[in-house]
Amino acid sequence: MAKPPKNTAEVLDVLKRCARDMRTIAYGDLAQEVGLPDGRSIGRPLGYIRDEICRAHDRPWLIAIAVSGKTMRPSGSFLPEGVDLADNDEHWWRGMVTQVYAYDWSGVTLEE
Repeated sequence: MAKPPKNTAEVLDVLKRCARDMRTIAYGDLAQEVGLPDGRSIGRPLGYIRDEICRAHDRPWLIAIAVSGKTMRPSGSFLPEGVDLADNDEHWWRGMVTQVYAYDWSGVTLEE
């Protein structure tokens, strides 16, 4: 497993809390909660969580609940390279959010 980027543990904790509360969080608000300058600065921690914490362990993509404050949907970099949902992205995203809310994240840690 690759070394997690700075602030990844904090981002994971905030996302787990949001999932427990069944709510999305804007990138800017997430960045502010973990002490980063803006929403663009959380891309690397979110990518790590998607690939190493979620995809590598067949979990729902926890990062689905991190969204743009303008559109209330994930940005284009939400999907990893090589994944294309064609015209089904809205339905897929809504289904993933439902799975994220239903999953028990309490035992998930960065040190797996």
